[in-house]
Amino acid sequence: MADVAVVEKARAGDEEAFTRLVEDYSASVYRTAYMILRDHGAAEDVVQEAFIICYRKLAGFQGRASFATWLYKIVVNLCRDKMRKNKREVALLEKVVQNDTWSGDEACTDLDLKLELKQVIDSLKPEHRILLTLYYGLDMSVKRVAEVLNLPEGTVKSRLSTARALVKERLGEMPYALS
Repeated sequence: MADVAVVEKARAGDEEAFTRLVEDYSASVYRTAYMILRDHGAAEDVVQEAFIICYRKLAGFQGRASFATWLYKIVVNLCRDKMRKNKREVALLEKVVQNDTWSGDEACTDLDLKLELKQVIDSLKPEHRILLTLYYGLDMSVKRVAEVLNLPEGTVKSRLSTARALVKERLGEMPYALS
């Protein structure tokens, strides 16, 4: 990812350096936005908006946090804004999709489990889905997640624990049991 020198060049107006930042971070920014929003079009919009904001505000970036933390904070805030504006999110979160085609005798494949896990994660509140996305999806530390979300580390740990418990509970409600 970006080193301090590339960020400094971009801050000074070097367009090639900014292009490198976009190239270095586009995939992970998109993945983050998609894992939170679960909509390709909305995730693409967030990526574009995030880099526009980044470009406009890069001169004001003070480096108190890493560039990546600053950028992910922009992405998470844009995702939150999109979810607030999108009333459909409430309906999607209340709807827990159950797959009624399973019988107790059928074997559960890895793909089936991943699909069920995706449905369970999609059914979580945005605050839990965001935490799981940053912690597991982007392999961020608790400290880094706390920085991105402007939360105390203890709150992040508590919410992660709650999110894990919810996932475990909801997976346990599936027609097959996890051992």
